[in-house]
Amino acid sequence: MSWLTEPDEDWEPVDDEPPRSRLRLVALLLGGWLAVSLLVLVGLLAFGGHSHPQHQASGSRSTPPVSASTPSAKPTDILPAGWVRQAGDDQTDCAAHSYGQVRAFFGKTPCSSVHRLLATTKQGGRTVVIAANEVTFDTAAQAARYLALVDSDGTGNISDLLREGVGFPGAPSKLPEAAFASRQSGSQVWVAEAAYLTGSSSAADPALKAIAERGITTS
Repeated sequence: MSWLTEPDEDWEPVDDEPPRSRLRLVALLLGGWLAVSLLVLVGLLAFGGHSHPQHQASGSRSTPPVSASTPSAKPTDILPAGWVRQAGDDQTDCAAHSYGQVRAFFGKTPCSSVHRLLATTKQGGRTVVIAANEVTFDTAAQAARYLALVDSDGTGNISDLLREGVGFPGAPSKLPEAAFASRQSGSQVWVAEAAYLTGSSSAADPALKAIAERGITTS
């Protein structure tokens, strides 16, 4: 009897090492690719999270500070019905924007500020122009002395905007003869003048006087 037997024709040697090595290599490659992809994804997400601009448009531009000589509206310019605001400004040097004895007064007693208003309205089918101002002092005593002076005839006044060349379409170069009104409240004094835009005006005109009286409550 021979110790050697004929091999089975269906039998083949089994060698599973090479396939396992290939699987491990493939697994390592896949793992590395996934790790790199994950790092790239994280980086993109992190970069995208900070890519927005720090300041976004709000739909309106910030308004630059208004200079002392720039025509501007005052929050208290609440005009009566039928009045149209034409111009306005705020100043701190009253002496530079006044005339007559009033100018000399401000040279010795400076104001804190003055707000000026130019408006129009209709009266009996005619256009009326109103020039008003609000002067603020440090004390009520200063305001009282100023009121006594400005109420006197021929002593001057704060220059209205027409006098300084600020107007509107159809405006005169200066205020015609006008009705006058004034009042004091604490350290503030209001003065208003009203005149017809065209034709003659009178300081004694009751309609103009009533409009001027309304002007000292809205300047």
